[in-house]
Amino acid sequence: MNILITGTTGYIGYKLAMAAAKKGYQVNALVRNVLSSNLPKHSNIKFFRGDITDPGSIIPAVKACDFVFHAAGLTQLWNKDRTIFYKVNVEGTRNMLEASLKEGLKKFVFTSSCAVLGPSNGRPVSEDDPRIIPYENDYEISKHCAEELVKEYSRKGLFALTVCPSRVYGPGLDTKGNPINQLLKNTLQSGVALMPSASCIVGNYAFIDDVVEGHFLAMEKGLGGEKYILGGENISYKDFFITVQKQSNEKIIVFTIPKFLLKSFSALIFFAHYLTGKHTHISPKTIDRILQNRALTCNKAVHQLGYRITPFSQGIYQTIHHLKTKQYV
Repeated sequence: MNILITGTTGYIGYKLAMAAAKKGYQVNALVRNVLSSNLPKHSNIKFFRGDITDPGSIIPAVKACDFVFHAAGLTQLWNKDRTIFYKVNVEGTRNMLEASLKEGLKKFVFTSSCAVLGPSNGRPVSEDDPRIIPYENDYEISKHCAEELVKEYSRKGLFALTVCPSRVYGPGLDTKGNPINQLLKNTLQSGVALMPSASCIVGNYAFIDDVVEGHFLAMEKGLGGEKYILGGENISYKDFFITVQKQSNEKIIVFTIPKFLLKSFSALIFFAHYLTGKHTHISPKTIDRILQNRALTCNKAVHQLGYRITPFSQGIYQTIHHLKTKQYV
């Protein structure tokens, strides 16, 4: 069977393409730059030059495919040009859905983000829980809009569904769209970790291999129009760094930083990057976000798809080993 995968030069898309090729699928990889150093190389992967924002350019890659993993998207939290989020994440997704519907593809799996779900309030958030606060940035809004498009096209007759990875980490490409690996790399390189003084704040961390396998499970067993959280364990910041220190067998000095210092420092970094036009994940809004509990439950994916979660300590060990093997640290 043939499968089209977008975003194959990104962290998740690259792993999806390689996993699909190893499973025996013939992969059509839609890429903007066929000379990129991040191309997944395998005899079962064929590259098609195209851009999801250009409807005509994606048709050759869609033709003769059975399934689509749409993993391409803008993962930044801000951009000077706000419209780019809607051009890429919303209209780009619409173009992929429209082409897939017209060509009669069997299934369409859209990679969204658990950022759409928002913070948790006393218990882990599920796919069907209402969001308890307004959307905080254009990235979250655009991903929500894209999810609504998937539902719309599901009603039109395309077998389409959504998967939502949480904070993904693990062996893979060294990209800017992978902040957890970047945090691990910086911590191991410097031997210093900066942790919010609210160290009990909880986030959900998903091992990349689980997320990739979850995509295939969603394609095989998922229900049209549904959404599935592909996450991992809920871990506090304190337990996060304790586990990193233990699994790395390195001495790491952890400094706890109060909120007002984090906000001030992030404002300076954001202002400097804003002036130069360069991207950064750090901003005052980011600090507000990381000081929210973001606990999630993957029960729906576990029970309906057979999704499995790698223990956080095991996943962190494999990630650290990867970073050291690649001499990133």
